[in-house]
Amino acid sequence: MAQTATVTPSQANAQDVRDFIQPIHTAPYPAVDPSTVKLPKPFTVAILGGHGAVGTGLARAYASAGASGMLLCARSVPALEDVAASVKSINPSIKTVVVACDVSSAENVAGAAAVAKEKFGGVVNAVVVNAGYSTPMEKEIAQGEWSTAPELFEKAFGVNTCGTYFAARYFLPLLLEATQEVEAKDEKIPAASFIAISSIAAPMVGSWVTPPGYCASKMAQARIVEILYEQYGGKRLFCASLHPGGVMSEFAKVTPEDFWKYLVDDPNLAGAFCVWLTKDPDKVWGLNGRFLSCKWDVDGLLAKMDEIACKDLLRFRIAL
Repeated sequence: MAQTATVTPSQANAQDVRDFIQPIHTAPYPAVDPSTVKLPKPFTVAILGGHGAVGTGLARAYASAGASGMLLCARSVPALEDVAASVKSINPSIKTVVVACDVSSAENVAGAAAVAKEKFGGVVNAVVVNAGYSTPMEKEIAQGEWSTAPELFEKAFGVNTCGTYFAARYFLPLLLEATQEVEAKDEKIPAASFIAISSIAAPMVGSWVTPPGYCASKMAQARIVEILYEQYGGKRLFCASLHPGGVMSEFAKVTPEDFWKYLVDDPNLAGAFCVWLTKDPDKVWGLNGRFLSCKWDVDGLLAKMDEIACKDLLRFRIAL
């Protein structure tokens, strides 16, 4: 007798999220090519988690798009200095500032925001929170290595959830200043942007690759983004949670080796998609506060904007 695979609602939901917009991309393509973008001058971006595969891709994308200033934050200053050198090779005129920062520390994030205020005239146009942490994979909570599991669970929330809150708490005044400064000149008010690099794990609960600490903390991160939209959307803040694709990185190596075959996406895709989102937030305003995937085709996404707004899709909710 043929066996039938059992698919839980959460697995089906995650698959629906992955396939919501077609076609699916694994690498940058012409519509999101950052080298064809001309960001306004000045344009400063702060990247928290500014090295590694995705962090480097983010930095290089904004450099290619002509950002005038870039704040790179992470715990490893030498790694950040390498990224800054790469950014300078792309855009020699860009002003880069490197800051040692553990995003799970409110004091560290406040310090990074203070540096940004000092170095960039009190204005930041975009903040991207890329720092992340995943607990080791567990098939069941009770099968975890209990000598370390509670500590690692707390660390996941400290980095993924608290880090996003701290970034919002301390960088929001600089983002809002970006709109107020232009408003004072009686010009059209551009939106500032806050992007949290999320994961397809956020909507998942029933899979063999769903570490509880990672999935739960990433979902909580997405809820913070939704709250930001509710509180600051009226003040011209654009915010979104963004799945960066399946990227083979040091971070991803906590997954089982037989899962690595799925980690085939180009780390530059997330950076290219972020530039597309933040270059003209008015164009994508209907996506404000929502969960997005950099793998989705942007033309297909724009074509569904009315449906997304009408049905209020791509948000977390309790079904009743």
